[in-house]
Formats: sequence, structure tokens, C-alpha cells
Amino acid sequence: MLGKFLRSKKKNKEWRGGNSNGRPKVAINELELLQLKDAGKSNREIAQIFRVSEATIRRRLKDLGG
Repeated sequence: MLGKFLRSKKKNKEWRGGNSNGRPKVAINELELLQLKDAGKSNREIAQIFRVSEATIRRRLKDLGG
């Protein structure tokens, strides 16, 4: 069943996947993210501002070295 699903995705030229688990990539302005962090906002508050999960904010900060 999984193979059939994957083959159907390859045939569908309009499918524009995000990452491997199927979630679309979220554009987060890195400068704004760092400014909010420097302003003392918590990861939870920043996540609410960007409308993403707290884990996404932690991951992005880790990727930025923060």
C-alpha cells in the first residue's frame, strides 16, 4: 500500500512536498526570530506569533546556532 502511495506521488507533477514527513516548509524570518528571542520572548510566545509549534522554533534556533 505504501508503495502505491509513493508511486502516485511521483506521477502527480503538481505535488510540491515539503520535508520527508509531508509537512510543508514554513517560512520564518530568521532576523525577526532572533530579534524576538533577544527581546526576551519565550519559544512558546514566538511559536504563537509565527503560528508554528514550539518544537519548530527550538529547531530553527538550533539551526541558527542560538
